[in-house]
Amino acid sequence: MSYIVSVGFNEAEHRYYVLTSDIPGLHVESSTFEDFVEAVRDVVPDLVGDHAAGSKIRFEREIELAV
Repeated sequence: MSYIVSVGFNEAEHRYYVLTSDIPGLHVESSTFEDFVEAVRDVVPDLVGDHAAGSKIRFEREIELAV
């Protein structure tokens, strides 16, 4: 199984958060992207149960370009 997590970033609070996800009930935020990924890895087994083993998560981030 493969899951997609779209990651938002709140510049005012310097926090990464779940913008959208196909993992039901996933609500995670963190101050670094690395900590965000680790937090997602920690909670996903509880949220998807038996489907977690062997699953993959693809993280998508949007980066705004300054012109």
